Amino acid sequence: MIITVTVSGETVPEGIANTYLAEAAQGVYSFLRDYHSAFEWRGPRWLPRGASGQFAREVVNGWQQPVIEGDTAVIRNTFGLLAWKVTGGTITPKQAKALTIPLTVPARAKAASQFEGLFRTGNALSIKLGNRIEAQYALTQSVNQKPWPGALPPDEAVAEAANAAAIEAASREMS
Repeated sequence: MIITVTVSGETVPEGIANTYLAEAAQGVYSFLRDYHSAFEWRGPRWLPRGASGQFAREVVNGWQQPVIEGDTAVIRNTFGLLAWKVTGGTITPKQAKALTIPLTVPARAKAASQFEGLFRTGNALSIKLGNRIEAQYALTQSVNQKPWPGALPPDEAVAEAANAAAIEAASREMS
């Protein structure tokens, strides 16, 4: 995931744009980290587990300091799953015959291979509980995930963060 920042416009005097590029980029970097620190990634199908909150931390920690490249600053997020949340896509199994989708809190807490007593019932992996059978995992060949609303802030909010940081730097310099 890459965010680019440029400082330009008809009202910006020649040579001044790049003077404030680093400040604008740093403002965007801070804004993105703050935005994702406060972002709620838990959707309607969220089930708690031991590493709860790890995804959110990885997104925040994935933001790298801006790198100036000519008249552009580049801010990268190195956590690959953020791009997946932004664009969506199809998930398929890499080393198994099917994806296992947890259906219960105990199933969410561990991989199917770590769950004792599982057996296949149709398109599910189930366990026997007394006289009944309870599905723990659904089995499927693929899952289509839609883009996650708000996974990135609106462009206008990013631009505002850049503008505010550049204006603050200019006002500090003038005082």
